[in-house]
Amino acid sequence: MSNRRTPEAADELRTRLDRLTLSRQEGFKRMAEALPRPRPELLTRRQLKALSDAARIEYDRLRRKWHANLGPLQTPQMAALHEDLWDIVNSNDQDGDKVKGAIALDAFPGLGKTTAVLSFAKKFHRQRISEEGAFTEEGWDRMPIGCGSFGGTG
Repeated sequence: MSNRRTPEAADELRTRLDRLTLSRQEGFKRMAEALPRPRPELLTRRQLKALSDAARIEYDRLRRKWHANLGPLQTPQMAALHEDLWDIVNSNDQDGDKVKGAIALDAFPGLGKTTAVLSFAKKFHRQRISEEGAFTEEGWDRMPIGCGSFGGTG
């Protein structure tokens, strides 16, 4: 992840993400390696009143984007799920000819399964890239997460 982009370029890349994008390796990689969205500066009422019309419009736009994209929030349930996922994934370090365990996550719709798993997948991707490098020995992009490997993304 040495080729970090500017916050403005990262915002542009994030804006182009959609559900289908995450089912392709380029889209998943873009999401996993994107810079965190910068939090807008907290301005006092006096500072807000001093902004020009154009500056206030831009400030309000940044705040809308920030609030619309909060999270995921690290609830106790998500922390417990991530701990279990790390235990399972870290115990799956067998060679390619060995059988590996699998993970099935089941719950009612709308409870955050995909959100929780994508959050984990992003951390997993970053960890593996940090450990093994961005490219394979053959020079291919390293993709620790296969398309459709996690959540309802593929």
